[in-house]
Amino acid sequence: MERKRVVITGISAISGNSNTKDCLFKNLLEGTIFVASVPDCFEKNYTFRSRFFVPFPKINIGDYGFHNKLNLLMEENVKIGIVCTKEALLDAGFQLKENNKTGFQIEENESPGIIIGVGISSLKTAFTSYVQHAAHHLQNEELKDYRYNRMVIPLTMPNSVAAWISIIFGTSDQCHTINASCASGNHAIGEAFGKIKNGESKFMITGGVECLMDEFGAMMRGFDMLGALTLSKNGQPESFSENRSGFLFSEGAGCILILEEMEHALARGAQIYAEITDCFFNSDHHNILQMEESGMQIKKLLRQASENKKIDYLNAHGTATTNNDSIEAAAIKEIFGSVKNQPLINSTKSILGHSIGASAAIEAAVTAISIKQQCVHLNLSENNIEGLNIINKSCSADINYALSTSYGFGGHNSAVLFKKFV
Repeated sequence: MERKRVVITGISAISGNSNTKDCLFKNLLEGTIFVASVPDCFEKNYTFRSRFFVPFPKINIGDYGFHNKLNLLMEENVKIGIVCTKEALLDAGFQLKENNKTGFQIEENESPGIIIGVGISSLKTAFTSYVQHAAHHLQNEELKDYRYNRMVIPLTMPNSVAAWISIIFGTSDQCHTINASCASGNHAIGEAFGKIKNGESKFMITGGVECLMDEFGAMMRGFDMLGALTLSKNGQPESFSENRSGFLFSEGAGCILILEEMEHALARGAQIYAEITDCFFNSDHHNILQMEESGMQIKKLLRQASENKKIDYLNAHGTATTNNDSIEAAAIKEIFGSVKNQPLINSTKSILGHSIGASAAIEAAVTAISIKQQCVHLNLSENNIEGLNIINKSCSADINYALSTSYGFGGHNSAVLFKKFV
């Protein structure tokens, strides 16, 4: 079977510091970090060690042409998913026709498949509904003020974001979510890539979404109690710095990419950000939280991805946790050699924080945009780990091949290989 070439024709990304992909990339180039202090309502019965976080972006789906009645049927991760999908489809040059029954119809003969990465999924409604339910068992009058949402099940289903995208945009091809913790977005992109490469689909809607926002900061507390969050005094996590102490918690974000078979994209006259040439995955088979100390599987991944080619740019995982950055840095140095032989290296998380299920998709999008614009954003850090080609100032770059890597809790290792489209 002839292997099809796969290109990226549409991107939409929304994070704490931006509501468009263009604004997001501009803020990355300028090193604009957006953080908020831990509010008093988070600390009624627990004192956070980490003092900063990235709030979930404010989105009004009505501003994007969606029916406001959908607000009652969707958690925030779904809302950001449908908004990003619409914007990515438009960015790819697809025409959307309003449909009173569902929302929009893609004016295209082929129906796209949908594969979306989700890390933890939104639990806000589940939390409040549980509190209201438990209040009667605990005979706590104050807790009884909370509302039990009769839609709690469909609101919290991890597959709901992919299902709603299919419903809203009237697609009939395969549709599902995929979970691999922090690497979920890359795994979703990899699955979508494979469907097009093997000739099963002409184009795919893929990416990652996450919303870990809740009224009292329970999800942030979970990461804080693991000792995974930054202790910095200004919120900057400083990925790959000797000053690092943990990642900057992000309540969530969303990013959708339109992957398309090259000939299909060219026939439409679509813009092309970059080509995806391959995807690589393996497992540490070691620990539910920690990276395997030798980095053996990460090295294997980097070796496979860079075989017989020069990688010009590496968008690294770079969480800023003490052990992970050390292990990742050692793997990079072993595979690529000295600083002069290494690709340009940065971590998007050094500016945006870590949005778990959305992070890999955002970093894949940033890598594709970097190739298109032939420039890379700075790594927001000082006192970097010695022997790494860390970019501390945004710069122009000649990028032919680029790699985006993500490693998730549980040992889910992933890499997406991009190439400049010519």
